[in-house]
Amino acid sequence: MNFKQIDVRKIDSTGNFKLNHDYILSYDHFDGWSERLLGIGIYIDLIFECKVDIHFYKLNRDRTRYEKQLECEIPSEIKNIISEIMNLDHLTLKHYYADIFLEDSGRQDYVINHCGVSHNIRRGTILKKLQAENRSEELFFDLIELFEKWREAIYQECLKEL
Repeated sequence: MNFKQIDVRKIDSTGNFKLNHDYILSYDHFDGWSERLLGIGIYIDLIFECKVDIHFYKLNRDRTRYEKQLECEIPSEIKNIISEIMNLDHLTLKHYYADIFLEDSGRQDYVINHCGVSHNIRRGTILKKLQAENRSEELFFDLIELFEKWREAIYQECLKEL
């Protein structure tokens, strides 16, 4: 498999990502300064087909870089939450959820296509549990937790291939 992220999303004139109209969600995670330096992008289209772009360093003496693109099934819990988000009349999310900014710290970037608008949301360093202020945030915070588990499951599967 070989796809280009630029075919999924592009940066618009405001500096935000604009998803291709065929996609409903993109998720990018960067570990920040860590031993494994994990970076993963998950891109979900309108019919819930999923593309993944992952890279990291194998924790060995040689620091071998691992890169792979793949297609995979989306966990049903994630499909259900995305469907609920898509069915909301209005999506009310902040552009940034973080308590502090740390140089080279981990972060996640989400872009959600909802009613023809690409909503850009970044999650930085969170020191306390996020408290939802509306239904959009309730669903989104649940989605964050599920994506964290899914991301680690994909990473563990890739490690098994090595």
